[in-house]
Amino acid sequence: MDLMSERGAFFDLTSSRSVAYDTVIATSDRVEIPVDAPLAMPVQPLAFWQGQAKPAGTAKENLVLRRWAVFIATAIMGFAGWKATFDTIALGGVTRLEAVCITLLAPLFLALALWFCTAVVGFVVLLGKPKDPLGIDDSAASPMPRPKARTAILMPVHNEDAAEVFARLRAMDASIAETGNSRAFDIFILSDTRDAAVALAEQACFARFRREANSHVFYRKRTQNAGRKAGNVADWVARWGGDYEHMLILDADSLMTGEAMVRLADAMERHPRVGLIQTMPMIINGQTIFARTLQFATRLYGRVAWTGLAWWSGSESSFWGHNAIVRTRAFAETCGLPSLDGPKPFGGEVMSHDALESALLRRGGWGVHLAPYLSGSYEESPSNLLDFATRDRRWCRGNVQHIPLIGLPGLHWMSRLHLVIGVLSYVLSPLWFVALSAGIISRMLMPELKKAAFTMADLQAAAHALIDWREIQATAWAMIITFVLLFGPKILGSILVFSRANEIKGFGGRRRIVAGLGVEMLLSALVAPMLMFTQTRALVEILAGKVGGWATQRRDADKVTGKEAFAAMGWISVTGLVLAVAFWFTPDLLTATLPILAGLILAVPLTMLGAHKIAGLGLKANGLFMTPEERRPPAIVRAALGPACEPPARWFSRQPAATLAVEQSVERNAA
Repeated sequence: MDLMSERGAFFDLTSSRSVAYDTVIATSDRVEIPVDAPLAMPVQPLAFWQGQAKPAGTAKENLVLRRWAVFIATAIMGFAGWKATFDTIALGGVTRLEAVCITLLAPLFLALALWFCTAVVGFVVLLGKPKDPLGIDDSAASPMPRPKARTAILMPVHNEDAAEVFARLRAMDASIAETGNSRAFDIFILSDTRDAAVALAEQACFARFRREANSHVFYRKRTQNAGRKAGNVADWVARWGGDYEHMLILDADSLMTGEAMVRLADAMERHPRVGLIQTMPMIINGQTIFARTLQFATRLYGRVAWTGLAWWSGSESSFWGHNAIVRTRAFAETCGLPSLDGPKPFGGEVMSHDALESALLRRGGWGVHLAPYLSGSYEESPSNLLDFATRDRRWCRGNVQHIPLIGLPGLHWMSRLHLVIGVLSYVLSPLWFVALSAGIISRMLMPELKKAAFTMADLQAAAHALIDWREIQATAWAMIITFVLLFGPKILGSILVFSRANEIKGFGGRRRIVAGLGVEMLLSALVAPMLMFTQTRALVEILAGKVGGWATQRRDADKVTGKEAFAAMGWISVTGLVLAVAFWFTPDLLTATLPILAGLILAVPLTMLGAHKIAGLGLKANGLFMTPEERRPPAIVRAALGPACEPPARWFSRQPAATLAVEQSVERNAA
């Protein structure tokens, strides 16, 4: 029947009668549901566990030495940075406020040092000829496996753009067909959509997709959204999990090549004690300046940190919730999540379920691995800073909820460490904020600074009174070590690209790599203080019980108006201006905090500028922030981003004119 909607009500155009939304969903002959194959997924008693985590059976013998090496190096580098800062602050004695500042800086330097040392390890590994411990090899010489077990590809959706979602699914289906393994994969669209019009669009897209698909495809819409994405997947496991050895979990913006999925399924078959393999998704389709910056940075240096993490985490790695393959029975027997006791934010549904699920899998004796050398895994990023902050707040709430879960009995100590790192990723911002505030207040209360007006007449006298060359030397060392810890991984990623001639061309040439790195480092330095403020505010509000709802992520917003930017970031810009005025009469304090003040003052204009799609496309045309996937897009990327009406199989045999035009433009500019 033909349907139209008005104010949420649906009408049958042939009879002009009102039609209930649930009736439309239930009676549509376009929706195909497979025969039930139930698999028990009992809710886990998290607080009750006998003994320690079971052996994973996939660990390397030298993992202990690897971890000791990384942690000792982290302690040395973290102490060096902290000691240099201590020497800067402690000259002339330490006040109480300075003691607070120095104490809070210790975990900040440890976190930076761990990030740096992990990247160094990854850089060294990638300079050689690394071999995946699970034997996942996507080199051209490696034959294509033929998995025997069945794998379900799960695409949970929630009020997403149906055309874009199904464009990605059609591209993945065609890519799997290229490998000759379509019968080993079934595709499930698991809808939690509550918008009636979006749900109907999903079914219309599904009807066409089912007619064209090479694999079997199914669509299921839940009427109750219990547990959000985790509940969506758990519902699928309980209803159909018995028919599938593995499930490959995606997000609505995920994209994976058929070869990558086949090799993951093959690795699971060859290693029966592996419970989960997580890939590293590369960001694609960045259109705005903000999205293109993230895309470039992730592609340039993300892999050095990722490879280093895989090197020392081994079979006790973590789960990012998407673009990963999971052993269905292992997941069912270990990952049934309860509703947590207590008030919000610690009680209720488990929000950041993925990190907890990987910990429970490992507790049950299943290996959790990363696949650092497997290509063909992609995702998209928020298009602007406001949407990024919204997603960041949601993750913040989920990670804060892990605080009481760190001590759950039976967890492997590495799983606890991953939970701690997740919590610290959001707690560090308020620690930095408090440390910075304590240091600034302490500095402003110094009698010499009260007398040092920022005028030409008093500047020379103030300089003689305040300059201490020991302090200058200590400050220089503190700045050098901090710079190395912050930006060292990015520089190492660039050096790695420079060592590979084919990648230099893919990034647009050496000059564009250096220019992109410099601009990205500048932008990240300006954005860091803004994120410190937004994350600190989010944490305070979440702990106060203001937890927020389940918003759909915007993936295609192309601008942020001045009104929107000021409403969200105006308080940060105003704070920066007030502090700049206050510090005007304390010249050394103004100079020391200028990089932070610049990021705060520019919060509103940076938010607006970063969201401009036209400016982002201008950078793309000139080759800045170019990535290999943009310069010569893989077939699946071209298929997913191509015209919705064109069969995706055609994209696997030719290069689109638009891509050739971009390549020719980049090559002309490089010349």
